Amino acid sequence: MCALGRSKLLVPVLLLCLTGCSSTSMFLKSPGEVVRDPGRLVGKPRIEKHVMRIVTIWEPSHGKGMDDRNARGFAGQILFFGPGGESGVRVRGKVWVSLYDNYDKDADTDPVLLHRFEFDAEAWEAHRGEGTLGHSYSVFIPYTNRHKDQVNCALKVEFQGDDGNKVSSQETEVLLPGRNTRDIAASRTRGFVRESEIGGRTDEATDAKNAGASGENGLGTLSIPLKTRREGRGD
Repeated sequence: MCALGRSKLLVPVLLLCLTGCSSTSMFLKSPGEVVRDPGRLVGKPRIEKHVMRIVTIWEPSHGKGMDDRNARGFAGQILFFGPGGESGVRVRGKVWVSLYDNYDKDADTDPVLLHRFEFDAEAWEAHRGEGTLGHSYSVFIPYTNRHKDQVNCALKVEFQGDDGNKVSSQETEVLLPGRNTRDIAASRTRGFVRESEIGGRTDEATDAKNAGASGENGLGTLSIPLKTRREGRGD
């Protein structure tokens, strides 16, 4: 093996010796990942500087609103992908989540922006987790309109890295149920079979993920823990 090849392997091995048993287990399970990203051994995975795509999953849920009271809203799982696009990556930068009210994808006019939630880099990092899909970010976005009727909404995520480059997700349509329409809404939410496609039957959807949300100002971002419930989901 050439000297350069040995030196590349030496870095993760030295980190392995310094970080203990948990890091040893990670190295044995996925040595390739550790070699590509040695920072994982010390809990500091590599930050992707070239974000190419954002994928979001949203579903109706309940959590704490901006006034710290129980509120209905949307549980989201957000993944960022670099040039390779194989799994979710860790990012650093500002994130905005735009919530649109009374959304109609076929309308001729622009959607009505109800609220735009802003996360600075530190606040967004607090929402990061890691699983089989790679790095992902889980948040709860409260519905800020006070009425309790069923309403069709959409959410869009925008990211701006430290280099100023901006990337946006597509708008994801989600039907938010009213007080007595939760089961109907679950079957109609995008990503599940609609009633019109199955002759009027309704199927209950599954799982809302955990998370937090923000206020409108950077370092003063409000984190809102997500209350675990079984609700419908939308893509």
